[in-house]
Amino acid sequence: MKPHLVLVGLGHGQLEILDRLDELKERYEVSYIGGETTIYTGAFPQVLARETKTATVYLRPGVERVATRLVSLDPVKRIVNTDVGPIPYDTLVLATGAESRGIGFGVKPMTETGLKRILSSRSITVVGGGKAGVELAFACIRTKRHVTLYADEVLPGLPVHIQRHMMRRLVKSGVTLVSQKYEGEPFHDGLVLDAAGVRPVDWWTRAGLAPSGHFIETDRYLRHVVHKEIFITGDMASRLDGGVDAVRSGRHVAAYLLGDRKPFESRTSLNILLTVPRHALLTFGTLAWHGRIPYYVKRWIDSRYMKRFRA
Repeated sequence: MKPHLVLVGLGHGQLEILDRLDELKERYEVSYIGGETTIYTGAFPQVLARETKTATVYLRPGVERVATRLVSLDPVKRIVNTDVGPIPYDTLVLATGAESRGIGFGVKPMTETGLKRILSSRSITVVGGGKAGVELAFACIRTKRHVTLYADEVLPGLPVHIQRHMMRRLVKSGVTLVSQKYEGEPFHDGLVLDAAGVRPVDWWTRAGLAPSGHFIETDRYLRHVVHKEIFITGDMASRLDGGVDAVRSGRHVAAYLLGDRKPFESRTSLNILLTVPRHALLTFGTLAWHGRIPYYVKRWIDSRYMKRFRA
């Protein structure tokens, strides 16, 4: 009898695992718990900037859902409690993601309803000066009456001249840049978007996967440090760099499940964020390049990804 592999959540890593479903079914009895669609993080700022119509990607055809959502998890008994009842597992892959920190409207996890809400708002206040916050500010100023960005530091970790260049570009584009932390100011303008990073989700602690307020610790194979039959992908894992590593973590777990026992290797990742029209900022560690070529590279990468998971 084949071992039972249960996949929970439709994060970017899980999409990569499901892409190898036919191979996995040769070794496992596979069950999937989660939704039928998700928002591709790399493309939704382009939707806000009206450069593309959709950032929705889909569950691949042939995947049968046994439940819609995880309610709780018992890793000792190896049972996932769902909206339709308990489901036992031999091996479990979690890709349910972390969540925004609770400052206004969270951009993690992003949904189609959330995108519609942002699109319908005339004014936006973005909280967070990291890559996500800066890209959202640039995207929103294309179509909004007013955009404010609260950031005590813009693009931390990048060279100072790049930080200053992006700050000038933001202001020149029409963004009101407030160089301080957002403290829940009563006079913020429009919908407040929380792009200040992610935080752990409470059910991880209730399930015994992580201490309160901590991301989930894994070994070098992305298995839980105690419950080795549980794999963690994306921004749930403390050793991963959130969405940047999500796709790579899924590919690694899929390969491991199919017999490749190499450890997951952390590496510097390429990141490209949308800025002014037909320009993007490419970063690789502390290296940065702002211009048209990074923009077209980003469009190519994102369009290729979307085509893979189009309905």
